[in-house]
Amino acid sequence: MTGAAILSFLLLISGVFEAASPPAHAEPPPPAVSEPSLPPPHLGYGMNVRDRSSVDSLFAPLGLDWLKLWEEYDPEVPTTRYPYRVLFLIDCTQRSDDLAAWGDAVEAIATAGRGTVEAYEICNEPNRRGWLDYDASPAPPDPALYVDMLRVAHARIKAVDPRALVVSAGLAPVGRIEGTYAGWSGNNGDAMDEREYARQMLLLGAGDYFDAFGYHPYGFAYEPERALDELPPSDGGNGFAFRGVEVMRDLMEQHGLEDTPIWATEFSWLRDPSEDGADPGWCHNVPAYRDTFDWMDVSEVQQADYITRAFQYADENWPWMGPMFVWNLDWHDYGWLCEPARYFSVLKIDYAPSEWRLCKDDGAQYGGYVPRYVAPLDAPYTSTLAYDALAAMDKRPAQLEPRLAVEPPALGFLADVRAPGALTGVLVPLNTGFGVFTWTAQVATGFQVTGTGTVGVQVTPSLAITTGFQGSPLTVTVDSTGYSTGTFTAGITVTATSTDVVDAPQLVPVTLRVLPELYRAYLPLTFRSLP
Repeated sequence: MTGAAILSFLLLISGVFEAASPPAHAEPPPPAVSEPSLPPPHLGYGMNVRDRSSVDSLFAPLGLDWLKLWEEYDPEVPTTRYPYRVLFLIDCTQRSDDLAAWGDAVEAIATAGRGTVEAYEICNEPNRRGWLDYDASPAPPDPALYVDMLRVAHARIKAVDPRALVVSAGLAPVGRIEGTYAGWSGNNGDAMDEREYARQMLLLGAGDYFDAFGYHPYGFAYEPERALDELPPSDGGNGFAFRGVEVMRDLMEQHGLEDTPIWATEFSWLRDPSEDGADPGWCHNVPAYRDTFDWMDVSEVQQADYITRAFQYADENWPWMGPMFVWNLDWHDYGWLCEPARYFSVLKIDYAPSEWRLCKDDGAQYGGYVPRYVAPLDAPYTSTLAYDALAAMDKRPAQLEPRLAVEPPALGFLADVRAPGALTGVLVPLNTGFGVFTWTAQVATGFQVTGTGTVGVQVTPSLAITTGFQGSPLTVTVDSTGYSTGTFTAGITVTATSTDVVDAPQLVPVTLRVLPELYRAYLPLTFRSLP
């Protein structure tokens, strides 16, 4: 082997190259300067709504693009198209123990919602007791049963509406729970550690039955940017913070679901009830509120600030996060005076103590009596600072449509002029959005050669197939026979068969470079010296 060949071989240990000599005094190029930029829009901006009569009057002014409705409060699927995308929560609390009957009910919902509902969330917080009832008996957490239900729901929904998205039930962040119940570790019969519950779901194959993973990343007492290792010792490893969802993301990646988004189907911060006009501190003295919720409530100013900052943090740092649904719009008049749902709401009633009355309550924790505020149907309410902040917040909503991407984005071939022949490469049209599509491919005509101004296809690739389903490979062949040394170009146009696919069509450049001499190296190589 000549000295030049040896040099070429050493330079090309990892592939194929054309030998070239650098200028004697070449100056290194200046370092590239890149401006910081946000990721492409990927979030949805949503809100949980209880009463559909609130949509036009209360939801619309917020400027959000996602509306979450609950079958629990209105079992009829919306049959009129809202000017928003709809997530419909399918209620599981009263389902039959017959999975076939369950599937029939889900299929009926999806059939009615075809064209008006984009996504279905299957059950709510199944890692807590009461997520479903058998004969009015609240059921304990059971990941295996839930995965069976999710499997049936997924199959039935896709059968009647293939483009509808299936979202797994938003898990409640209940923290690190010790003990074993019904064979499940981290389960005490009332709640199951959300991390262990998710792990068991994924081990049981749940990843095949959802398009997005549901989770409830409540912020508890902390700002949305607070990392888990910055939580105080009192957290005890529970991860009670907005960024607790990052643990779920790590778990999904461990199970090969790095391309599956997480949807925050509930999240928010709890406003101090005293700020709504209730007797200052009264709820903090009621055991049912004090023992569970007191530690996490924040001021009205903080609630507004944290919610909007949460959207911003997710937009800038979590490309895997999809739609986020604030909890809630209109539970402001729900239940008794110290019901937490009232203070997660972005609406509030200014309570007047003269309107309270003593009501008999069998709960011993209330001493037998508890002051309740009984609001008239036309009880006045006002918006909170959080409502106003959400309406004014800058939003970068993602598109829900399918999105075409081709990997790799360009094809290059190297050929030796002395050894002409056919060269092959593979393109894969991918869907990086939602839904499904099929694609078509053809050799581009009138292709513009970058940097030369030359118009015209200089090399003609051949395509093994010209149509396929998203993710199916496209083999491209280029024959270098008859080409002298030089660079020759072409283009392949890949498009989608439906018109709503984003970033379609795609033009993929194809380059054939014919060299006077080509050296190849094949690994692995073993060198040894002579004895």
